[in-house]
Amino acid sequence: MKNLCASLTALAITAAISACAHYPDWPKLDRSPGFDLAQIAKQYNVPRCKVSVTLTQDQVLRAARLQGDPNPEDRSDWADMVRAVQPGDELRQVICLTKGKNGLAAGDVFCGLFRTGKIVAEMHNVIIN
Repeated sequence: MKNLCASLTALAITAAISACAHYPDWPKLDRSPGFDLAQIAKQYNVPRCKVSVTLTQDQVLRAARLQGDPNPEDRSDWADMVRAVQPGDELRQVICLTKGKNGLAAGDVFCGLFRTGKIVAEMHNVIIN
């Protein structure tokens, strides 16, 4: 019975993660070579990172809510990021994941404020160990 419960729990977690990863409103990835993703990956100690296309503030808040943050607009790091925005800056979702010690995903999914290809502010709402 223990194995059945563990199997069902693992199946439910896998389904939830898969559903999130395939949600139609999930931000699309930017495949252009305009970012030094290797530097970002090094900063977060993962083999590689991905970034989304440019997002509006509403899209960033929506993505945060989809990831389980019910009130991202109330966070101080969000307020700091909004105040820091300058003309030409871009908001993007950053995904820096690797395989953790237990074999499951580990890393960070966050919103980054980019200025000339570099992250100048961050709002971390999903940290996976």
